Amino acid sequence: MTILNFAIQLLSGAMVLLFAVRFMRIGIERLWGSQIRSSLNEGSSTVRNVMTGTGLGFVMQGSTAVVLIAAGLAGTGSIPVGVAASVALGADMGSALAVQFLQLPVSALGPLCILVGATLYLRATEPRLRNYGRTILGLGLIFLSLSIIRQSVAPLAGLPGAAAVVGYLNSDPITALLVGSALTLLMHSSIAALLAALAFALHAPLGVSAGLGIVLGANLGSALLSLWLLKYENARSKAVAGAVAGLRFAFVLLCLLLLAAAQFGGLMDRVGFGTGQAMLAGHLAFNALLLLSASLCVRLARALDKRFATDNTPLTINVPKGVADDVGLAFPMIKRQLASMLEIAALMLNEATATTPDPERMANLEKRMNATLASIREIYAKLPTANDAELADIQPIIDFAVRLERCGDIFAGKFIALRLEQIKGEYQFSDEGRAEIEAMVQAVHRGIILAEETAWTADISTARRLVSHKQTVADMESHSRAAHLARLRQGDHLSLGSSNQHLEMIAALKETNSKFATIAYAVLDRHGDLRESRIKPNQSGAAPIA
Repeated sequence: MTILNFAIQLLSGAMVLLFAVRFMRIGIERLWGSQIRSSLNEGSSTVRNVMTGTGLGFVMQGSTAVVLIAAGLAGTGSIPVGVAASVALGADMGSALAVQFLQLPVSALGPLCILVGATLYLRATEPRLRNYGRTILGLGLIFLSLSIIRQSVAPLAGLPGAAAVVGYLNSDPITALLVGSALTLLMHSSIAALLAALAFALHAPLGVSAGLGIVLGANLGSALLSLWLLKYENARSKAVAGAVAGLRFAFVLLCLLLLAAAQFGGLMDRVGFGTGQAMLAGHLAFNALLLLSASLCVRLARALDKRFATDNTPLTINVPKGVADDVGLAFPMIKRQLASMLEIAALMLNEATATTPDPERMANLEKRMNATLASIREIYAKLPTANDAELADIQPIIDFAVRLERCGDIFAGKFIALRLEQIKGEYQFSDEGRAEIEAMVQAVHRGIILAEETAWTADISTARRLVSHKQTVADMESHSRAAHLARLRQGDHLSLGSSNQHLEMIAALKETNSKFATIAYAVLDRHGDLRESRIKPNQSGAAPIA
């Protein structure tokens, strides 16, 4: 029963930690998500990207979520692969700093953080204050989870046979590495695994070599976890995770050889500080040295991107096992799949408006769109029971994904059929009509960009801009229709011969753009910025957007 009680308490502490990190991350994304994404571009330096990743890894209390976000943005083309790889590499350093921070005597602040954060989250009416409360409350829950983990590990050292297990780990750093990797994969967090190992080292005679072996295993497990979660993603996403994982694996192998040599040479017996201190210092030094390979990581990611790009993207998107059981991982994965659907929609619009559209490629894109929606539905269907707040976050994303799939049907159906008729010479647009349609196409592309930003960050100002853009496109469609009818009255034979096609095409563009804008209404409604038929005035007193 002691082992069972230990397992329950340890895993419950780890689950509280994962929930707290996810809860805190949502607040951070909503507060500063748009600024973070705007700072990541091709022109930003590798050093700056690494520092950004370090900051994200620290404030989000873990590197896995940052790697998933960076790889997802790279997969949709929002940021370059090299930028995403350097951000992901920096996130590992941020995670190491988070472990150092959580070992400081700051746990006493936990109750205060819970009190202040919960008060703001439950009582504040202004969305920004509620997100600050969410972030502070998440930090308090992290401190609470640490107390649970430490209390669960304390009795473990007194169990029969524990001394023999510790002795074996002290003599075999490779086994210690495997234990660290297994803990990380089991807990879905290298931070949770390391904190559990550090707590155990306080109560058991764990040697320095065994402690460092567990540290190396946690770093290896973190890389394997990211690879596993991204293994069914597109080439760009896999290139990011593969580059970081490849470098970490090489560093782990090198450090393991050095550790084994020091172990057999008797050097570990001369270490003048405790196992816990050695583990913290070793973890920090490992990730600091890894940062020196940032330029190599960028080049490796680009090379892998070119290598994977020759492969065919699988149409069936499988959901990694365990993701749907963890809301903290399922929610960012749903958002990443949603970003993929938006990217596919942009590709479909590009293909439909190309000089010579390829029907076969369009059909393949539609299949990818359908498969991505199916993967989102699969994750949603398997989610564990969620509270009202979690459902309020996820439900609009699911509804938006369904509307995006309808946009794919429009592009791959009526729109491409109209374009193929045009190429066959069955009709021809007038110069004015063609210019109006091209302007609407560019406007719809801008709508896709705004929709992706709104879905990812839930930023209220971006949502307002997207709603305003929807009205702009509606006005463009109305103006084009009126201008087209005027050309008919003037006897323009080109307009007369293409009248049905022109009206159907601008109507399709308006419809798809309207569906892209639906995510904005969900964000504004969540923040209380919608009346029954219009947006409330903003704080500056400007007139509402109809």
